[in-house]
Amino acid sequence: MNSYTPFLAHFCSRRRNSGAIMLITLISMVLVMLSAMALIRSFETSQSMAGNLAFKRDLLNRAEQGATQAIALFDSGGALFDPDARLNNLPDHNYYASMLATNDRGIPGILLSGAGTRGTEDINDDDAGISIRYVIDRLCSESGEVTSSQCARSVDAGAGSAHESGKRAATYSPVYRISVRASGPRNTQVFLQTTIKR
Repeated sequence: MNSYTPFLAHFCSRRRNSGAIMLITLISMVLVMLSAMALIRSFETSQSMAGNLAFKRDLLNRAEQGATQAIALFDSGGALFDPDARLNNLPDHNYYASMLATNDRGIPGILLSGAGTRGTEDINDDDAGISIRYVIDRLCSESGEVTSSQCARSVDAGAGSAHESGKRAATYSPVYRISVRASGPRNTQVFLQTTIKR
């Protein structure tokens, strides 16, 4: 009877150890699976963020096309080349002779809502799902003639050369704000704003 007792004790001890090892192994496997799931989620999130950043960077480059198109309206042959044409609104070219109402970030509300801007002036890339729209407003409180009390103006100080007896008189140019909205995939939007004087 004494010879069977150690064998029985060893067998029972071994069965208890196998159960504990199995439990520890299962818990370890669950922890590894949870870690793997967290790693996959983290990777997907960072990949999505990198994709959105790439879209925004691309949209910023595309928004510059809208600004270039708007500035071209002031060049020879453009709808805003003649200073008299700039005295009143030209909604067909998304131009407003007085300053537009803006949100707290300085973006004109008309550009945010899309009301009052012409769709034909848009730059669309249907393959990439990108739409670019711009609006130009003169930084004056009212339309009509440019006056110092109503308009923001840029001073062009006259400069004389060594051969001239005096300096030229300073001239004042009205300031125009060009705001561009570029919309792309994944509801990505970029706003670009610049001012020019003419």
